[in-house]
Amino acid sequence: MGLGRWARDARLSLALLGPLGGLRSVPSAPALTVRDLWTGDEAGGELMVRGHASHRGVTRPLSHGRWTAPDWPDEFRDWLQSFTWLRDLRELGTDSARSKARAMVATWLGQPIGETPLQNPAVTGARVAAWLSHYDFYAASADEDFRKNLMTRVVLEARTVVALAPGDRRDWSAFQALKGLLAAAIALPEHSGFLARYMKLIDTELEQQALSDGCHASRSPETQLLVLQELAEMRVMLQSARIPIPTTMAATLDRMTPVLRAFRHGDGRLALFNGTRPHPASRIDSIIARALPRGHVVARGLPEGRLVRLSAGDTLLFVDGGSPAPHGFDALAHAGALSFELSSGRSQLIVNCGASTLPGWSEALREAAAHSVLSLPSTPALRWGRDGRLESRPKVACDHAVLDADHLLELSSDAYVHAGAGVYRRRLYLTQDGGDLRGEDRLDGEGPASEFVLRFHLHPGVRVELEETDILLLTETETWRFRSDGYSSIEESVYLGGRTPAKTLQIVVRPAMIEAAPNIETPVAAEPHEEGAPPVEHAETTDNPDTTDHEPYGEYTEASVADNYDAEGWPQETVEALETPPAELHDPNVASGEWAEDQSPDGVDKLTTTPEEPPPPETRPAEQARGVRWAFSRLDG
Repeated sequence: MGLGRWARDARLSLALLGPLGGLRSVPSAPALTVRDLWTGDEAGGELMVRGHASHRGVTRPLSHGRWTAPDWPDEFRDWLQSFTWLRDLRELGTDSARSKARAMVATWLGQPIGETPLQNPAVTGARVAAWLSHYDFYAASADEDFRKNLMTRVVLEARTVVALAPGDRRDWSAFQALKGLLAAAIALPEHSGFLARYMKLIDTELEQQALSDGCHASRSPETQLLVLQELAEMRVMLQSARIPIPTTMAATLDRMTPVLRAFRHGDGRLALFNGTRPHPASRIDSIIARALPRGHVVARGLPEGRLVRLSAGDTLLFVDGGSPAPHGFDALAHAGALSFELSSGRSQLIVNCGASTLPGWSEALREAAAHSVLSLPSTPALRWGRDGRLESRPKVACDHAVLDADHLLELSSDAYVHAGAGVYRRRLYLTQDGGDLRGEDRLDGEGPASEFVLRFHLHPGVRVELEETDILLLTETETWRFRSDGYSSIEESVYLGGRTPAKTLQIVVRPAMIEAAPNIETPVAAEPHEEGAPPVEHAETTDNPDTTDHEPYGEYTEASVADNYDAEGWPQETVEALETPPAELHDPNVASGEWAEDQSPDGVDKLTTTPEEPPPPETRPAEQARGVRWAFSRLDG
């Protein structure tokens, strides 16, 4: 056991001993509770009453007193132990739902405190906050013993948060731990240590996680949403308890809320970058309204977050123009650098595939092939370690220029340089009316061009029609045309931007093959003749083949064929040449190895010759183009 682990266990054991004054003074009801702000899922509550739990599209059976299982994903286990599903039972609102909520809380309270999973302060904090924010629903009408046991457990579990927070995870879940501390501080004001610890940790956590431009350090729109949800709850809790809101929190809400607005498509949903999963537009509206009730400001630029949003007419273009998140915030990083999403009005056109924690899906959806971007079939754009953290961080550059209200983006990434493919460059040009998006993707490397594939994943709401040279994309209200100078095809894809994975299509473009220039050798200049030697004569040529001197072609008749071939089918001239060797090639008066008088080396220069025709230029095989140019154009009418 490491020293850090030993210290954590020691603090946890000390926290479970209880306060110095003992637990007898713990009240049987909270001094103040703040009702949970968010709408639950009534269907999920109905499943819970029937003994099942549904999370992220997967339904699992529940057993009495069972809070973990070897085959459960960590996310499902944490969700079940967090008790945030109490809002689903409250949304159902029936007596059976209330009884189910009370029974499940009682089951948790019945565990010996030493056997209760309390090592994760984020899950513990979420559970404490859920118990208190739903107190009126399931506990207010319960008997005295139940309420006393509940409040005693609130004190003990809140003490473990004090001992273990902020924890090892540097993500939005740290704010769940702090929310639990704040809820306990408001419900039990006599335990002043809870509020003191909260105030000490909140500023530090906000400074570490929120960039100066308002983007979360993970560069994930979903994390942006979840952090704002926690901050919005804490803001309402502080206001209800008449506790001054920390200055850092107020400033962070002012910066982060406009950024969340900037991450939304025309239909209100989030762009799918870096682990973002589906969230209903109504929920996003509610979180924004609670986080920053005033104004409708949308962030214009993110110089640190480097997620680009371009707006032209009714068209929105979202581009990942930054390097992966730094160490500690890269758990959700995807290989989507330079990828983009495109929407027109309320219709999404080009998307990334999304993210999932389902077995087999998580790893595949992190790869570049699951994004609307160029990828190399044999080379990953990012490399992850066994712990899911990044082992490589490509450098990404992004330059945005506005040309007479048109947008031009110049992007580059060195993700494939180590594989010898060169720098990946992407150029995007969006016209001011939003009706034309043109692009170029290329690999600038030395040597032969690397094999690559360019993908544009389509939203499931887009229908596809193929024309002779174009691909038409049809939404409910518009038609867009796609063209490229590569080889385009339509293939199957998947989209995880809804409640469950959905089949969809993708445009796949491969680079064209271009004819290589012929390998024409430069002729070697003839050596100069010796003085007095006759010049070399050349056959006369003409540009007009009809004026070339030649014997006229005879008529093709059976007689002429028979006269020119022997009985065995050999041409007569060939037979005669074989039977009578030419005298100039064999002179019996010349001994072997000697030259005849007119065939001496000196005599060679005296010959008048016609130079041979130069050999045809050597042809090279076609080469793959280094880039692809393409365009999406909105058609009128």
